Amino acid sequence: MITILKILPFISALLAISTAGAETCKLQTYASSWMATGTPFSIKCPSGDYSGHLVSTPARRFFRRGHLMFVFDQPIALRPKKEGDEGKIQPGRTRQITNMLVGGGVSVGSKDLVDGISGTVFKSAYMIPITGVAFAFFSTGGDVLLKPGYPLEIVPREPRSLKPLQEQHTGN
Repeated sequence: MITILKILPFISALLAISTAGAETCKLQTYASSWMATGTPFSIKCPSGDYSGHLVSTPARRFFRRGHLMFVFDQPIALRPKKEGDEGKIQPGRTRQITNMLVGGGVSVGSKDLVDGISGTVFKSAYMIPITGVAFAFFSTGGDVLLKPGYPLEIVPREPRSLKPLQEQHTGN
């Protein structure tokens, strides 16, 4: 018990250092990957209001998810969720998996619908791959939609650098 009490201040100091510099802000405008690149946005932070423009890529077809990047006018940047994603916000694979499952259901349903009209010329089992491929071709991989009030974490960066201050290393 005594060792835990001795270690606790060090752990809390480490946690404070790891989150230092990051500030949680709220989005004030809608932001989506289907919006045009260059659309203005603004966020509200405890330290003030910040603005910038969106760099967006809409979802295209089944395997192409949309993504969104915030470019600020001030020297700040979004805290990246993963190392190397450069502040890109992208939806998960849930929409693609759902579309795949729904596409399979649509395929089987279309086969059952044409069972009554199938004859010697047309087999109803051919409808399964036809409708499955058509559904996958016309569905999208998912767009990013951020509503006002969405929390974003920002970190300061140097004005001349594109990297956030947390990621820059000082030389010896």
